[in-house]
Amino acid sequence: MGLTPEALIPRVQVNIPFPYLLGRYGPLFLERGLNPEIGLDARSLSRYPPRTFRDVARRFRAAGRRLTLHAPFQDMAPGALDDMVLAATRRRLRQACRWLPVFRPAALVCHLGYEARHYRHARERWLKRAAATFRELAGLAAASGALLVLENVFERGEDKELFLEVIARTGAPNLKVCLDVGHLLAFGDGDYEGWLAALWPQLGLLHLHDNDGSHDHHEALGTGRVPLRFILEYLAARLPTPPLITLEPHREGSLEPSLAYLAGIWPWD
Repeated sequence: MGLTPEALIPRVQVNIPFPYLLGRYGPLFLERGLNPEIGLDARSLSRYPPRTFRDVARRFRAAGRRLTLHAPFQDMAPGALDDMVLAATRRRLRQACRWLPVFRPAALVCHLGYEARHYRHARERWLKRAAATFRELAGLAAASGALLVLENVFERGEDKELFLEVIARTGAPNLKVCLDVGHLLAFGDGDYEGWLAALWPQLGLLHLHDNDGSHDHHEALGTGRVPLRFILEYLAARLPTPPLITLEPHREGSLEPSLAYLAGIWPWD
């Protein structure tokens, strides 16, 4: 159906690491009317005082922006088999959840964190531990009216069933899937039809970026091999309204062409 890029801006999120909002990108996001998906990395959570987080949240909420948050992911192992690693992961993720009542996001993104090379021989133990981690986090998110969405990175093939299994085991109605379409090509199996068929009923958020399949380049939309039109048309045929959608440009100058490309293939009214 198509939109203008300007009409698309209020409908999507744009990812941005928290420290960037303390520099020139904070005013740029506000002036441009962008809805940020704010990356709460571990260093920021340890470095900045509470007033810094509150000030950023206050400025964007006062401007009427819809917010989403991304929890720390480096070194995180939400289903770790090592008790000490699991405890450290849960402690760090709880630290991110501390800011849910302040930012009041629509969603908090966490990586599912499954890698077959580590866990394929202990899949059930991993599932029990991951489900317990995400059950707690989903409860914290629900208390602030937020979804908790689980993102794919290195999962591939039958691993997609793990998302459904974790959701089922938690019993949390606000626990959903974040399908990262770039990761599925760069790290996964590229089976978009299979993943969409399995996960669309539980889809809460889409991460959109592009690459050529060789690495997670986070290029502008339409410049790589991710079948973006197919993905959106598949979902629009099943969902009357779009899920939350986040653009993830990682290079200066990638946002505007991504907005223009997405506006041209947007399938919803």
